[in-house]
Amino acid sequence: NGGKGTVVLSLTDAPFPVSLVDQAVVTIDKIEIRSKAAEAATKEEADKPALYTVLYEGVEKEFDLLDLQNGVTAELLSMDIEAGSYDLIRMHVTKAAVVLKDGTNFDLKIPSGNSSGLKIKISPELVIESGEVSEVILDFDVSKSFVVQGNIKSKNGIKGFIFKPVLRAVCQKYSGIVAGKVFENATTPILEAHVQLISADTILSSALTYKTGNYTMIGLPAGTYKMVCEKEGYTKVAIDPVIVKAREKTVVDVPMTKITTP
Repeated sequence: NGGKGTVVLSLTDAPFPVSLVDQAVVTIDKIEIRSKAAEAATKEEADKPALYTVLYEGVEKEFDLLDLQNGVTAELLSMDIEAGSYDLIRMHVTKAAVVLKDGTNFDLKIPSGNSSGLKIKISPELVIESGEVSEVILDFDVSKSFVVQGNIKSKNGIKGFIFKPVLRAVCQKYSGIVAGKVFENATTPILEAHVQLISADTILSSALTYKTGNYTMIGLPAGTYKMVCEKEGYTKVAIDPVIVKAREKTVVDVPMTKITTP
């Protein structure tokens, strides 16, 4: 096939645990990927167009990131690119907005520093091999990217949002999945428990449980982590270690105890 392999780019979302928010929307019109050859270039040369391959450019694509939770992804693109190593994705976001459940809409300013595109490091680097398909997961952390102004606990207290996009990229073949169920007892699953996977005191990924109590976190680099599960009215649970292996699913079920008052 002319020394080319296929890259598939998918978008997912760490949760935005706000019951008042209906949509968190981003619009994208261009995505590029940079050859690892940029490492040998100077800082100024590293952003030269010659080092980038355009993966998509054209009609704007809109995504509601709140639809992309618990292992759900949206495929951004699939295309053949030259075999080799790639270390960075540049994604141009043209619009961002948050819509509350009462219909209030906040159109957000895109940071001027990102005019050339959001730079997302691929770690470990993406290696495209001739004739092979490689998938990259982009995890868009909504809770960090859409910073609330005002009181999030009151529908009249929210004054707006600041858009500070936070994303990470990981190659699927180097990553694993953590999934399970959060429950009070065998017949009582817990809805909207916040499950967090932590590495060196930094939250790598998180999920909110469905009404069934189930959660899924994908695109997790192989390694050893700590898990914390929280839900208002329940005692916080910490599980350590949680071991993630590449191309495998680690199942972690979490029993929680309801806090009782005398």
